[in-house]
Amino acid sequence: MNKKVFVYALASMMFLPMVELKAMPDVAAQTKVVENTKGTQFFKGTFAEALAKAKKENKKLMVDCYTLWCGPCRHMAKNVFPDENLGKFMNEHFVCMQLDMEHGEGPERNKTFKVKAYPTFIFFDADGKEMNRFEGMAMQDEFQKRCERILKGETPVSEKDREEVAKKMEQQPEEKDTIIDEGKGVNFLKGSEVRLTDVLAQAKRENKRVLIDFWATWCHACMQMNKTTFRDTRIGNLMNYSFVNYAVDVDHDPDAKELVEKFNIKAFPTYLILNPDGTEYNRVVGSNPVERFAKALTDALLGKEDSFTVMERMQQEAAAKAKAERQANLTASPKATPKTKVKFLAGTDVEKGIKAAKAKKKNLMVFVTDGDYKSDYVEKYVFNDAAIADYLNKGFVCMFVDGKSKQGDAVMSKYKVGESFPAFMLFNSKGEYKGCANGTLRSVDMMKETFNMYLNYTSQK
Repeated sequence: MNKKVFVYALASMMFLPMVELKAMPDVAAQTKVVENTKGTQFFKGTFAEALAKAKKENKKLMVDCYTLWCGPCRHMAKNVFPDENLGKFMNEHFVCMQLDMEHGEGPERNKTFKVKAYPTFIFFDADGKEMNRFEGMAMQDEFQKRCERILKGETPVSEKDREEVAKKMEQQPEEKDTIIDEGKGVNFLKGSEVRLTDVLAQAKRENKRVLIDFWATWCHACMQMNKTTFRDTRIGNLMNYSFVNYAVDVDHDPDAKELVEKFNIKAFPTYLILNPDGTEYNRVVGSNPVERFAKALTDALLGKEDSFTVMERMQQEAAAKAKAERQANLTASPKATPKTKVKFLAGTDVEKGIKAAKAKKKNLMVFVTDGDYKSDYVEKYVFNDAAIADYLNKGFVCMFVDGKSKQGDAVMSKYKVGESFPAFMLFNSKGEYKGCANGTLRSVDMMKETFNMYLNYTSQK
């Protein structure tokens, strides 16, 4: 069964926490999960550039979709990808890149990638068509085995593999908690036996909230909670007194998929706390031993957000603030078209640009900037490179749009351009919008490969 939403931990990584709950890192100074000098080599550039490189080298493209807060992602980067044997295989068959799904071009790419679990590894052919994907971390040998299956056109992770993982987990010795386990723990209603509506009705009768445990048999952190923390008498007393407890197996229970999507569950285990009317009250993400989990639940009942939720909220607030600032700048005078070796058509009327390009039987390139340092670099250096200017002036009608201006905002909204700058909107000689490339594109070869890919392949729309 395809796992739609999870942070995946294999049995071989028995003691790695499911979610690394830390304060939000300084992403400005950290653009990659890890830098490898040996092992798997990761391409530094945009998705479009990486795909162009894969096409040129007759390889497939592997994209490591990660987040900076994801513990399993960092484990893969620090402990798996540096392996020389795995690196030899990956470098021979793939162009590999790491894509931060919460920064840079990641959020825009995710509109089509639709990644909901980290890490997720997506494989593309040279034409940009997705071949397959799998989620979660794995040891070097297992990771290579999955990649080999994808190259053969096979399913990377079989149901047999998942059953073996679950079996290994069951065979592991129990981890003892800090206090004697009396085996009188949490009473759970099971998603395979009752529906949420019945659970909510019971909660209303008993004047309690509902706690939903979203778990999976392949999730070590989930299984460890079942074997230790949830069997502890103290946790049992706390949870049985405070909640009607409802365990949902995300792979097998009838309503699991619907509930995961409805409540936007992004990591396992997640403990969702609902009011008796079914509205969300709070949630706790990740596993913990008895005392820490008790504190997490107590904090949740008091309305305090856990670290995972706080981080997500901070990111949402940052995005909203950036959008508000952009909107506030719309009243400012638009930035003047830069004077470079690239010849820019005057004005911001894209329709005019399309007509001009069609008349000259050229493609149209619309450069969109928000004035950040990357955009500034392109204006000062890239567009003044003789080879790049010659390439653009001969094959394109070029336009300049200030993304912070009212006119720029209208262009970005109409063509659904994301807020990853600098951006190069590309139209072919027929006036068809082919997509938007992002990045500095420092060399003429890099620009040619990137632009040609967008102009020639409809999959990049």
